[in-house]
Amino acid sequence: SLGQFAISENGGIALAQISNHYLGNFGMIILALIVIIACLKTTVGLMSAFSETFVELFPKKEYRFYLLIVSILPCIFANIGLTKIIELSVPVLMFLYPLALILILLALLSPLFKHSRLVYQITTAFTLLAAIIDGLNALPASLHTITFISVIINFAKDFLPFFSLGMGWILPSVLGFIIGCLCQITITVYKNKKSSTLS
Repeated sequence: SLGQFAISENGGIALAQISNHYLGNFGMIILALIVIIACLKTTVGLMSAFSETFVELFPKKEYRFYLLIVSILPCIFANIGLTKIIELSVPVLMFLYPLALILILLALLSPLFKHSRLVYQITTAFTLLAAIIDGLNALPASLHTITFISVIINFAKDFLPFFSLGMGWILPSVLGFIIGCLCQITITVYKNKKSSTLS
């Protein structure tokens, strides 16, 4: 698309420009239908899951109340514009992604360390620290001038590999996993020795 158009603020604008360029108004209609069909089922699923969860957490209100709230709020947020929504959500996503990824990886590797709760806790704690730093790094550039934030980001740039790629959490996560496994092995060996001496 860069051969025809300037760099767009977000992917939505780029898709609209490309579909209009190749297929005209018909392309815009096709794009609109694709977006509606692709997003509708996801939206319905998220709205119902949100409402069901909040009915369980706060049973004083009924399902329809939460469904109404979760239907109206996106209409308000949509008026902010996609570019602003992305700008506001990136720091949150950069904080959440490392935690989500490491929990998925731990669940897959869980049989190797016998589903140890301690390994989960230590690995997640190390990942949490790095995730916070990644989230701070993704804040708008104007906030990077705050001394506290700039010191943390500069420290991470110097000492965390892959930080410039938004993956500064990898080394702390691996380190946390190794420490968690060593702690679990130490505890297991200690318990075995204690039980053998008692018997």
